[in-house]
Amino acid sequence: MNYSHDNLLLVRKELAELLDALRATAFDASPLQFLLRLEHIRDFAQGRGLTAIAEIAATFEAALQRVGARRQSTSIVESFVAILDDAIGVAHVHPKASEALLASVAIRLGG
Repeated sequence: MNYSHDNLLLVRKELAELLDALRATAFDASPLQFLLRLEHIRDFAQGRGLTAIAEIAATFEAALQRVGARRQSTSIVESFVAILDDAIGVAHVHPKASEALLASVAIRLGG
């Protein structure tokens, strides 16, 4: 039995559940709750060595804080939730995989 693989599957499952809870929260209706859930994703990923996911969550949070009360968050939320979903789906602890994932995100966000 490969405990490392099994552990990664459990971590990905937990991250997917946290992302589902985030999806169920509307940023415009409850920004504090949304940001707290996003912070939980970031902290959980960072604590398990999933740096790319933690970095994406931190960038997501920064983007939402720039939007603030202007209520124009829909496209930001949709984009970052999709990126987080992709990142969780391919979660690796290997540093090169994290670098490739972050590069992909930078390209997606840069146009």
